[in-house]
Amino acid sequence: MKSTDLKKTLEKFDKKELIQLIIDLAKLKKYNMEWLEIEFQRPHALPELLEFYKKKISRAWDLNDLTAAKKAITDFKKASPDRESMIDLMIYYVEQGTDITFECGDMYEDFYTRLENVYIDAIKLLNEWGDTKLIEKFRPRLETLVDKTENMGWGYHDVLWDWYDELGKSEIEE
Repeated sequence: MKSTDLKKTLEKFDKKELIQLIIDLAKLKKYNMEWLEIEFQRPHALPELLEFYKKKISRAWDLNDLTAAKKAITDFKKASPDRESMIDLMIYYVEQGTDITFECGDMYEDFYTRLENVYIDAIKLLNEWGDTKLIEKFRPRLETLVDKTENMGWGYHDVLWDWYDELGKSEIEE
C-alpha cells in the first residue's frame, strides 16, 4: 500500500478507531512502541532519548549481544535526526565494547570488526557533514579510543588509528 492510499483509508476512520489501530500496531512489535515513545518525547526530551539508547547498548553488552547493541544505534538513527547524539551513541558503543575487552581479555576477530565498523562509520559521517565544531567535540573521545587500544589484538588499534588519522579530511579513499 502506498502512503497516499494509506492516508485515504485512515481519513475514513473516527478518532476511537485510529486510537485502537495505533495501540494494536504498538503491541504488534516492541520497536513500534519504542518508536511511538520517541515520537511523543521529541524534541525536548533528546537527552533522555539518548540515555535510553545508551542503556540499551549497555544492557546488550552485558548480555554479550552484539547484534542488539548495534540495533540500538540503528533504531536511534531511525528515531532521531540529531547528528550530534547519533555520533555520541556510536562512539559510546565502541567505548563500551573496548571496555569489555579490558574486563574480559582479548576477544575474537569479529568482535573487533564490529567495533571498527561503527568507529569508521562515525568518522565517515563526521567527515561527510564537514561540521568542524562537531568534529572537534568528538575528537578527544575518538583519540582516547585509539590510545586505549594500543595493545589490543587482531589489528584493532591499527584500524582505529588509521581512521582517526582521516578525521577532518573531506575526502576519504576507500
